[in-house]
Amino acid sequence: MNPSNYVVTVQKPTEVTALATGYFTSSTQLNLIIAKNTHFEIYIIDSEGLKLVKDVSIYGKIIILKCFRLSNMNKDVLFIVTEKCHGMILDCQKTDHEPFDIITKYHGLLEDTGKESTQAPSCTIDTKHGLILCRTTEGVIKVIFVKDLAFNESSSRTFESCNIRIDEQNIVDIQFLIDSPRPTFLVLHSTKSEYYFLNGNQPEEYYLQTYEIELKEREIKRLAWTKKLTLSKASFLIPITHNSFTCLVIGRNSIEIHRQNEPKVGLKSSLLQETTSIIGYCSIDDNYRYLLTDDCGKLYLLILEYENSLKTYDMKLNLLGQVSISRNLTYLDNSVVFIGSHFGDSQLIRLLSEQQQQQGGNYFEILESYTNVGPILDMCFVDFDRQNRQLVTCSGYGKDATLRFIRTGIGIHEHAVIDLPNIKGIWPLRLNNQYDTHLVVAFFDQTRLFYLQNEEIEEVELAAFDLQHQTLFCANGASNQYLQITTHSIRLIGNHGQDLLTEWKSESNEITVASANTTQCVCACGNQLFYFEIGPNSLKQISQCQLPYNVACLDVAPLNVQEERTDLCAVGLWTQISIWICRLPTLDVLHRESLVSDTLPRSVIMITFDSRPYVFISLADGPIIYYSLDREQGLLYDRKKVSLGTKPTTLTICQQPASSSASSQSSDAVLFACSDHPSVISTVNDKLTFSSVNLREIVCMCSFNSEYYGASLILVTDTGVILGRIDDIQKLHKRTLRLGESVRRITFVDKEKVYAVLTQSRHECLADGVLPVSKQAHQKIDCTTKIKAIKDMAAERNESDNSSSIVILDQQTHEARISVKLLCGEEAISICTMNFVDDSTSSYIAVGTTIVFEYDNDRQPIGRLILFSYRSNQLTILTEKELNNAPHQILPFQGKLLVAIGNSIQLFEYSPQQSEFIQLSKPYVGRFKCSEVKVKDDFILFSDEIYSITVLRYNPSGHTFEEIATNASPQLTTACQFIDDDTFVCTETYGNLLCYHKNNESTKELDRNPLTRLGQYHLAEQINIFRHGHLVTQQTSESIISLATCSLMGATSGYIGLVVQLPHSLYRLLTSLEKSLAQHIPSVGQIEHSTWRSMRSDKQSTISSGFIDGDLIQLYLDLPKAVQTELLEHLPNDNQSNVSVEELVKIVEELSRIH
Repeated sequence: MNPSNYVVTVQKPTEVTALATGYFTSSTQLNLIIAKNTHFEIYIIDSEGLKLVKDVSIYGKIIILKCFRLSNMNKDVLFIVTEKCHGMILDCQKTDHEPFDIITKYHGLLEDTGKESTQAPSCTIDTKHGLILCRTTEGVIKVIFVKDLAFNESSSRTFESCNIRIDEQNIVDIQFLIDSPRPTFLVLHSTKSEYYFLNGNQPEEYYLQTYEIELKEREIKRLAWTKKLTLSKASFLIPITHNSFTCLVIGRNSIEIHRQNEPKVGLKSSLLQETTSIIGYCSIDDNYRYLLTDDCGKLYLLILEYENSLKTYDMKLNLLGQVSISRNLTYLDNSVVFIGSHFGDSQLIRLLSEQQQQQGGNYFEILESYTNVGPILDMCFVDFDRQNRQLVTCSGYGKDATLRFIRTGIGIHEHAVIDLPNIKGIWPLRLNNQYDTHLVVAFFDQTRLFYLQNEEIEEVELAAFDLQHQTLFCANGASNQYLQITTHSIRLIGNHGQDLLTEWKSESNEITVASANTTQCVCACGNQLFYFEIGPNSLKQISQCQLPYNVACLDVAPLNVQEERTDLCAVGLWTQISIWICRLPTLDVLHRESLVSDTLPRSVIMITFDSRPYVFISLADGPIIYYSLDREQGLLYDRKKVSLGTKPTTLTICQQPASSSASSQSSDAVLFACSDHPSVISTVNDKLTFSSVNLREIVCMCSFNSEYYGASLILVTDTGVILGRIDDIQKLHKRTLRLGESVRRITFVDKEKVYAVLTQSRHECLADGVLPVSKQAHQKIDCTTKIKAIKDMAAERNESDNSSSIVILDQQTHEARISVKLLCGEEAISICTMNFVDDSTSSYIAVGTTIVFEYDNDRQPIGRLILFSYRSNQLTILTEKELNNAPHQILPFQGKLLVAIGNSIQLFEYSPQQSEFIQLSKPYVGRFKCSEVKVKDDFILFSDEIYSITVLRYNPSGHTFEEIATNASPQLTTACQFIDDDTFVCTETYGNLLCYHKNNESTKELDRNPLTRLGQYHLAEQINIFRHGHLVTQQTSESIISLATCSLMGATSGYIGLVVQLPHSLYRLLTSLEKSLAQHIPSVGQIEHSTWRSMRSDKQSTISSGFIDGDLIQLYLDLPKAVQTELLEHLPNDNQSNVSVEELVKIVEELSRIH
């Protein structure tokens, strides 16, 4: 079996893992730098807020991000360390080709030998003495010497560093003392691992120790000041500048000031409750004010009060309100703070004074929110009409938990809907107004005018408009004139629609097709083509010609929307199916492009994207062909074809409303393709993108800039008109349903068009003013039990404990229809929708629950299996069954219910006559607790927490499970998925993706039983879930890639990836291309691509194989043509002989469209 997996990013990580501020891009421009796992974003901070100027991908997971400046620098540089301990110092420079070019000034491997620490990595920088301290492993501190760094050199240099042994273990934090005459740092540590403290009632002992670094000897010297601390889970160490050997120590629910030779100063505040857990902080102004956050999202202001001697004598703590739960926050300027969240959307807030306090009691206002899809705990696919696929994720935690509805393409926000069927065309008009006020609507044999004012619409008549014939084109012209072209004549209209200034009629045939701009007009009568110039009160015929066949479509739109005229005319012909490019004003033919193998052209448009002129042609059976256009010579070249729908497509240029996204780099004009699969064609980062519009079918459309609604679109369907606006042009469209409580699992009930979700709420962490979704339901049900063991264990739990619910949500409105509340202390942990063999018409929802005593490991958890029927908005509890362990996963399997209970698998069927579950099979007992189960036909993929994956086969005759293959290499598996019957992928806790194969060809059982590893690949992502499917349809008629094996994967960081199998010949070609690109494209931080993607586990490294890095492959499209050619020429002979640059570009473009 040959491996042939292709892995690509659908969505980059969205959780914020680190923050830094500084003058990185220039000495005068303050920047916010946000690390999001494997990339960081650079923002400029100005009076209008945050503006994204650069998104930089890193070959590694960022664990440390710091901005600093030495005395010999005029601006800041960036220090980064990745999870694999690659360190780098980066500078941002302006070059001729790139205003924000990221330069690696210093780099090196900072890995230390020693035991891996259970604490988060620590880093501190002393800019006065030019030192960086890093602690990534136990017992070792890495010292990097940066004082003599030469930042004026063009090439990158390796770090000068050394390792220093330190006796302290379990180091929580390290910080340099600020402005100390000698490099001195504080160490906060514990004598025991954090795992030792199992509950909050045990006192935790920590120690504060000081060290001085001897620069010449490169050693550390222990100083006299040391302190023993007793507090609950120490978190942060904050040196205080004004006082030598003085620092703040922040614990889970305690804040203390420690000063050498003086007693501690502790904060006594009613805000610091037993349940409080402080998780983040930032400084507002040195040594006076700090912002703190806790694990419920509460934002506090800590104020230090000083005596005249600048010694701290007191502290005050004020509650400012509730923000997203965040470990990373930073003060920017002018009372503006960025809240970088791990569990919810990040926020930009402005602090307010007491006089400005918000109505809800918050002392801040939210200026902007930034979407974070992580952590993704579960997700499901919903396929609307087999056309618009939607991925629904269970995201976030606690009060910040959400459902995210993710689609490729564009959503439409409706302002108004008008019932008006059988429309053939529609155009906007501005009459005596700077905004569009009227709509010209064409039908088969007439035209109607409508006046739109605010929310009202009225049909009107204007004396000079021809309403007796079908309008082919209508628009505002120069000099306050209006141009109307009907099948009968061309009319130039003035005086706000009252006066007919001039009219042209054909002497023979009626007008069949027309196009115009503000000063030019073309029309065709059969095969006769006419060209006109439009002036004040004049319509002058300039030229005409006879073509060999009738004209199917025309366009004289200026190539740039800012221009008023064009010197080219595009003509599509019937019979001799072709596109002609003519020169204006003479109508001389410059180029003829045959479309022999295609159907009739129905629409043609000339448009410029990113300074590149194109000609787009839509065909009668749905596809679109587009060419690059040589504007000077009128030549068409570089033909490409994309399939959008199956019905005739109409192309219309429309203006994209101003994007609210700072990162949008699309052109202002976009091309709207109206069809049974409507799409918007635009460019993002110099690439053409085809974004699906989430409507079933659009006949035609136009832009409409309303004073009341703003920049909008008029979309015509079979039944009427939609006035609305489109979302920002983007690859993924995300909508959010805020739940107000944690969401753990989701399933979709297709027959009833509802979602069923499992939620859990912490009473002390509910959001201010937000009602949990389980409490919003129209119908509320208590889920009682007759099982004595469950009832007794639930009775031991306190009513104030976490509460779990099963919530039914409407697919369209997302309203909570029904909420089922579980017992006290009972957690719902698994759910599925299914149909039983004996009843395929009813929808059943099965839920697995458990009761766990968190701090009592001697008590084994027990569970129950609950079966509901759902029909016509009625949820009925049918039966329940006691389980001897927690049901970690439940799945429909051949009309029965497969349940993973503890370390075993059991199969149940439901007996309607007896209203109970009947166990069919003897349990399969695995080695360790099950983490995930997947099924395909008769095969079951069993993933446990230690021993990786096992393949089982179900024998229906004997109701038994047979173990047919297993992985012999233990690993901490997090998720698994079938690729086909014999091939599987799984992920593990070190962020690696692995592919396995079971050997069916061998006749020896010993050879068949072990799974063969086909490949490994480092993702640097904690994958929690795989789901078979993809978000896009195959849009190319000549597709060489099958989407049947596609699987999406969701991660804790909000990352969404896709893995798909490729034909082996294509895999070999792309493997060679991947190697060439890795050598050609420089990486940030001088990290080799092979090192980045190599599998890392227990400090052992294995080179990546069996997987292709799709993110790297798609960079081929960004390279100049000459570089693309050079890379192709240097591929191995067997991979380059039969492919051209154009063909390779086409392959990579197709790959880029599958996600």
